[in-house]
Amino acid sequence: MSENTDRPTWDEFWFQVALIYSTRATCDRLRTATVIVKNNRQIGAGYNGSVPGGDHCDDVGHFLINNHCERTLHGEQNAIINSTREGLHGSTAYILGTPCVRCFKELVAAGVIEIKCLGTYENSLGKDFILELVKETGVKIEFFEFDPRELIESEIRALDRRGGRLYKED
Repeated sequence: MSENTDRPTWDEFWFQVALIYSTRATCDRLRTATVIVKNNRQIGAGYNGSVPGGDHCDDVGHFLINNHCERTLHGEQNAIINSTREGLHGSTAYILGTPCVRCFKELVAAGVIEIKCLGTYENSLGKDFILELVKETGVKIEFFEFDPRELIESEIRALDRRGGRLYKED
């Protein structure tokens, strides 16, 4: 939380938004999401989900290749698809977990210059190669250890304050 107010910091806020998006995910191996931001304005977001009209992992099971589910588009891919190409240049991606190497490359190629991850995902493909690409491309990657439950609970507390949607006067 910000020092002077009960408002979340920008990093906390964008991870809170990503957590809300992740509730729409349709792959129970990892319900994740990505929010892309530029100048503290959301320009795109996406969650793990099947292509439009396709079956969902939650309904028919996973399509695994090398222990990696390929039925869904990843949150990063959907966030890029749901953004304008021009808006991506110079942006920051907030991701729940570590991106796979394919998604990392797609974010970099789209113009994302900073990637912020909430925790890590141990099944992420190519983590070591991602660190090499960070050095090669100059894209900044940062890992945060915020407690997701605490982020959501702080949202509820904020909404329960005077003026918030959950606030009720005695």
